Amino acid sequence: MNESKTRVLVTGPAWMGAGIGSIETALKRLIGGAHDDIAITAYSISSSADPLFDWIEEALMRGVRVQLVYNKLSRLKSTTRSKLDTLSNGYSHFHLYDFADKKTYDLHAKAIVADRIKAIVGSSNLSVGGILGNHEMAVLIEGPAALSVAKAIDRLLKSSYVIRQ
Repeated sequence: MNESKTRVLVTGPAWMGAGIGSIETALKRLIGGAHDDIAITAYSISSSADPLFDWIEEALMRGVRVQLVYNKLSRLKSTTRSKLDTLSNGYSHFHLYDFADKKTYDLHAKAIVADRIKAIVGSSNLSVGGILGNHEMAVLIEGPAALSVAKAIDRLLKSSYVIRQ
């Protein structure tokens, strides 16, 4: 594929319908269709986003490597941290990273890339609200632009801002 394809995704009742795809369905398909690796950057993850944790664990059971960079793990609620620790302890190919900038900067990017060929980039946090209820918008990207998203995450992982847990 030499040309990138994009599709708009949304959550929230005011935007749903009229042929616009949902973020939830796209996330499920993206994670469920991954064969080799998934890279995730997240500002916020809620333990109530159980389907997301289920989809990630199903990918891990298929042998898919998952790298998740979270903004300031020290701020994560204990219930969510427990779920991430369970994945870390249960799967050697689940890699959790802390974006722990000592200054005031945050990792606010919300991106998920599968196999370096498909990506979802948008405003929604990985929470029930972000996936189902809030009025959020994202773009599903396929092709070379998705590889660019993956390369940006690669660069982030190599930076001094990120610490592997």
